[in-house]
Amino acid sequence: MTSAVAAPVATAPAAPARAEEVGWTQRMANLMFGAPSARRACGGAETSFTPKVLRNEKWRRRRETGSVFAVDRKGVAGAGGLPRIWVSEPAPDGAGRTFVASYPSGADCGGWRALELAEIYFSEALGLPGEEHRRRRIDCYRAAEILLLHAAARGNIGAHCRLGVIYESDLCEGEYWDGLADRRALHKVDTPFDERAYLHFSFGAYHGHGECCWRLGDLAAAGRGCDASTARAFSLYRRAFDLESGRIDEDRASTGNAALRLARAFELGRGCAQDFRRARTWYRLAAISLGAAFDGGQWQFKRERLEARRGVARMAQEIAGTY
Repeated sequence: MTSAVAAPVATAPAAPARAEEVGWTQRMANLMFGAPSARRACGGAETSFTPKVLRNEKWRRRRETGSVFAVDRKGVAGAGGLPRIWVSEPAPDGAGRTFVASYPSGADCGGWRALELAEIYFSEALGLPGEEHRRRRIDCYRAAEILLLHAAARGNIGAHCRLGVIYESDLCEGEYWDGLADRRALHKVDTPFDERAYLHFSFGAYHGHGECCWRLGDLAAAGRGCDASTARAFSLYRRAFDLESGRIDEDRASTGNAALRLARAFELGRGCAQDFRRARTWYRLAAISLGAAFDGGQWQFKRERLEARRGVARMAQEIAGTY
């Protein structure tokens, strides 16, 4: 099937923004003794060199307010001027966080290490609902964004998809990395979030990424970042399903989401002729795929799974004419 999107120009963002810096003591400690995660892997029981006698209440409070991430201004080594970022994790003793690694720390061809670290932050943020966790949740998404920009600069298409998700839903609530004004960048610092999401999803869709296709279809249907077009949205949903159906066992969530959107289109006649029987077929496919994804731990698609199941019953009523 012919691609429904044009290829945007994508390169890395530019100069660093203001952010908390890693202190020289932290850099020296990790240089001399290795990261805390490495020390634990080699049998080290503690993540701090502070003697136990000095680990008082004041020390604990300082650790509890530790940064989710930090930018090392003296360690800029990323493509396109992206900063070296220090990654933290909750301390094993429950007392705040501790830095465990920095990125980049090697070639990382394809950006897979950056994507892996970003997914860890992304998953942590998803598990922090509510206003009481708002600050930590935003910081996790901010760290994920920087890591994803690193991965995208190394050609990782999945990173473009995740960046689109962050911008589409404004997960950082406006607190984004602002070193994006380079002329070669995929978008500039003052680009609206909808347009940022549109550009990243367009790049992924052009390169055959199924999730980017159906997410781009959502933007096209709503007219976010582009002119509204239900016909184009339907074409993108169909392309997404065609791309994902060959790997249905690998990503049932993406397959199910594409099928769900095709079901909605046939039910409402958006971008296609209204057809309740075809809508029921697509709802069934969506319910099966999203149910398997939910059972496999992708609980964030609970609402979509429920919608697909209800759609099957609703289409049966429409076809039978019983209400």
